[in-house]
Amino acid sequence: GNNLSVTDFSLEDLNSNSSTYRQIIGPSTYEGSVSGYYFGDQGWGTCRHRFGVLNDLLLELRSEGINDVYILGINGIDYEDKSLAGMITGRILPWAQDNVDQRVWESWKVFIRDLFILDRDGHVVEVVNLTSFNPDPSQNDGENYRAIKNLLLGARDQ
Repeated sequence: GNNLSVTDFSLEDLNSNSSTYRQIIGPSTYEGSVSGYYFGDQGWGTCRHRFGVLNDLLLELRSEGINDVYILGINGIDYEDKSLAGMITGRILPWAQDNVDQRVWESWKVFIRDLFILDRDGHVVEVVNLTSFNPDPSQNDGENYRAIKNLLLGARDQ
């Protein structure tokens, strides 16, 4: 990887469907595993769509016996008043709200719809912006979807 380090954070998981609901989560939670961090606007359709694809991807990894990869989403401070339900309904991925104490978007220098992939040591392996790089398996014969999946799997061997 590029060995870029990002700051740890502690935010509450707001997704009642998630196994870590109401727990405080952040990169240190996933130490020793690969973790993906998706930054979106919980009220925006495109952001919701991308998070849904990531949710399906994680479920696919679990079905293949891959249990050391995690993905979570983080809503921007400016989007806190938007509807949460549309982002989390039917999804198991943790979803957290950035805040003025943590300022994750700011400290990680995030662009909306960025997906940060961290290796087991918490170093950034890759940052992919999912705005034009649509990970939906129905797009481009699923090439983008496979590329994201392979980045996550490849980070396990970093």
